[in-house]
Amino acid sequence: MRLFLLTVLVLIISLPVIAQDVNGSLETIDGKPVLKVWGTHAERGYAAGYLMGEGGKEVFDDYFVGYVCMGSSIVYNYYRSTYLSNFAVDAKYQQEADYMLLGMTDAGVDLYNSTLGRDMDATDILVSNAIVDLNQRGNGVYLGCSSMSSWGQSTIDDPTLLGHLVITRHLDWSKHATLTDNPALVVHFPAESDEQPWLSIGYAGFFGALSSVSESGVSAFLDMGNYNTGTAGAPYQPILFTIRNGMEMADYDGDGGHSPDDVTAAIQDRTRKGGNIIHVTTDDGMDSRPIVIECNNAAGVAVRDQSNNTVVPGDNLVATNHFRVLYSPTSCSRYDALVDSLTANLQISPTRSWSVMAGAAGQLSNIQTIQYIESEGLLYWAMDTYTEPAYTQEPTEFDMNELFMNPTDVSDVVLRSELAQPWPNPFNPTTTLTYTLVSSGDVELAVYDVSGRLVKILESGLRSPGEHSAVWMGRDESGREQSSGVYFVRLLTGDTAAVRKIVMVK
Repeated sequence: MRLFLLTVLVLIISLPVIAQDVNGSLETIDGKPVLKVWGTHAERGYAAGYLMGEGGKEVFDDYFVGYVCMGSSIVYNYYRSTYLSNFAVDAKYQQEADYMLLGMTDAGVDLYNSTLGRDMDATDILVSNAIVDLNQRGNGVYLGCSSMSSWGQSTIDDPTLLGHLVITRHLDWSKHATLTDNPALVVHFPAESDEQPWLSIGYAGFFGALSSVSESGVSAFLDMGNYNTGTAGAPYQPILFTIRNGMEMADYDGDGGHSPDDVTAAIQDRTRKGGNIIHVTTDDGMDSRPIVIECNNAAGVAVRDQSNNTVVPGDNLVATNHFRVLYSPTSCSRYDALVDSLTANLQISPTRSWSVMAGAAGQLSNIQTIQYIESEGLLYWAMDTYTEPAYTQEPTEFDMNELFMNPTDVSDVVLRSELAQPWPNPFNPTTTLTYTLVSSGDVELAVYDVSGRLVKILESGLRSPGEHSAVWMGRDESGREQSSGVYFVRLLTGDTAAVRKIVMVK
């Protein structure tokens, strides 16, 4: 079931650089937020901060500071000082973080962190996006993963795959309620001429490539490595941004197209701090060549594929959290169990890929399971509950063509009903909401508070084409006066779900 909850296009008039609509749309499908952002890095960062800033702040407060850093300002400040002394990001990511913070501010997000005794800043956003670099299995926080790709002879007998590739991936981080409550699938539509649309599945506030797919079909999934030794000096770039370089750039290595080699080249071009394993695929049918990139600071970068992965039978490639070519392989119970399952039966279908991963590599710490079938244009995504791992949950099916449908395409915005800027805004005690319908139909115009609670239904029922308006008196359905603060007005019609932010100041 798909439930379209929210699409936001809000006019911002107070910014000297982004003096235009918030370049983002947000909808919820089966409880999973899907955010589309478009424009420059600054514009996309601003939209992400504006539309998902509350969740991003919660992830920073409760998960990163509260859990990873054990609620200690001393531990957090150690991570922050380590980042400032040893890391440097591309200017575009610094700008994206700066504007994400600005978007959060304009959306009315309370940036104060009680543990740190100060407001969150853009550096905090970058520090939290470097979690896999700064927290290399530290503080008892587990950041494990596993993945398996299958193609060719292993999938030839499946009537859906017919030799094409399927990859299933587990994100196995220590369970935390804040992560369960704040997942995010973010689709980017870059304005930069050398970049391409791509998506990432992660959490609010994350804007690197943790689990990512490009519009051209390449997928990249990050696992942690088991050797974090280093010799090369700083500056380092967070691995999630490095992978993003290889996924977002249309042709990173300049060979004329986008392929897994672009991700390899991007990783080779940046110094990394810790050990990482990245499973990268593209579907070429029987000729597919998925790769696993192994890298750390001391040993550099190594790439393995089926040719040096002989312990895994058939046309299958497996990655867990153990290096296999960068260093001599060490025992891994999940890797061994996956090999045993494939040895017992080499035939893989999408359903069996999911079940083999669940049975052989499933862990209680599994917080996301993702399956990507490029030939079918399908992405499946399951989230954990507070008690159950993700692989036990029914995944949501996403059509890749729909995910990569750009909201700014002319065909998608012509003849749509519109919700105008409320006036006055800020207001006290009343504001007028004006909307225009392109055809007659059922309408709901309602006010919500920042927690999503319905405050007041202003309009409901059949309305004729043309301009309509309603006045909110600052009261709820029972006539009670509401307090000062940020509220949202949502217009629902047959062709539009639009939201505007309003601020009541008494």
